[in-house]
Amino acid sequence: MSTSISRHVLASSALAAALWFLFAGIRWLFSQAQGPAAQLAALVPEVVPSGLMWGDSGSWLLVTVVTGGIAVAVAHALFTATLSRSSTTWGAAWFATIAAGALIGLALDIAAVWGPISSVGPRGLLADGFGAATASGALWGLAVGWIPGLVARKSTPAVEESKSPTRRPAWLLPIAAVAVIAVVTTGVITDNVRSAAIEAEVAAQQEAEAAVTFGAIPDPDASGVSVPDKAAAATDVDPEWCTTEKAMLLKGEPDAATGHRGLPIRLMNFSDEPCVIEGYPDVAFGDQNQHLLAVTVEQGGSFMAQDPGPQRIEVPAGGYAVSVLGWDAASPHGALVTKTVYAAQTAGMTRGSWPIDLDIVEGSIVAVTAWAIEPNPLSAG
Repeated sequence: MSTSISRHVLASSALAAALWFLFAGIRWLFSQAQGPAAQLAALVPEVVPSGLMWGDSGSWLLVTVVTGGIAVAVAHALFTATLSRSSTTWGAAWFATIAAGALIGLALDIAAVWGPISSVGPRGLLADGFGAATASGALWGLAVGWIPGLVARKSTPAVEESKSPTRRPAWLLPIAAVAVIAVVTTGVITDNVRSAAIEAEVAAQQEAEAAVTFGAIPDPDASGVSVPDKAAAATDVDPEWCTTEKAMLLKGEPDAATGHRGLPIRLMNFSDEPCVIEGYPDVAFGDQNQHLLAVTVEQGGSFMAQDPGPQRIEVPAGGYAVSVLGWDAASPHGALVTKTVYAAQTAGMTRGSWPIDLDIVEGSIVAVTAWAIEPNPLSAG
């Protein structure tokens, strides 16, 4: 078997690689365009998977494309030399263009889904988009393969073509195998660099958002339990009690001292008759993920308010009772924080809620004072 290959076949293979580069470049340029021009990318065969071209992969994308073009040339020469034994050089070169485009497309498809393949094995080949470059490469070869075929046809006169078929050099097959492996390898590196760049960009964006966001960024996948609509407690309600039919809870304005915080909660009797309340309000806190925040609630006073102790009080018609929540200031940066306060007149009654940002974080201790008559709520908080 001859150890050389016709210069016309080599020229045909080089032309096939040039056409492959051309289509990859045109597809990339259209994909970078803005507006309606970007839709023109759909008219160009996707010889390089869009997943590898999207994102910042630096110079590795260029290395992968160059390696892919070289592999197209080598594979084209291999297929042409092999197929021309039993067919015309023109037909062999055309079909070789189709086969080379599909083979290099397959190598790039494998590189694009190497992550899923390494995680779940062959099932990773079922990932979305796998096979697109293979099919596009074959379509590309079908559309342009006649051009390299015309060049390769000049290798021998038409009359003598069947007598002097192009021979396949022994060294061509291992070189083609190495070229295909190189395409997969550089493609995998490109995808890894691209993925790392995307992850770094997302992390930087999250860090920037966290710097201006109260508490950690909400996580829709966070585990937790919803805030119950009432505490698990039995309450005997007598006719004089300040129930929701007679009274409502109102959130006061937060107050602060050095290192300490306070929030008054008021009970307003909107009925025409007095009602009674006794003990402590029931409070709970929801975080930014709409889950129950792990907070210890203690009945008693704090730096912000003294606790009068539980006693039965009568709230006049149109009057107010007040309880004060007190806690120590905490850094909300990156933490689960209070985004909603829930409260009821007493444990066992249905809680109402108010959206509010408070630096009551996971693990905080919140003191709650007992209900007491507030003579003039407008002068407080």
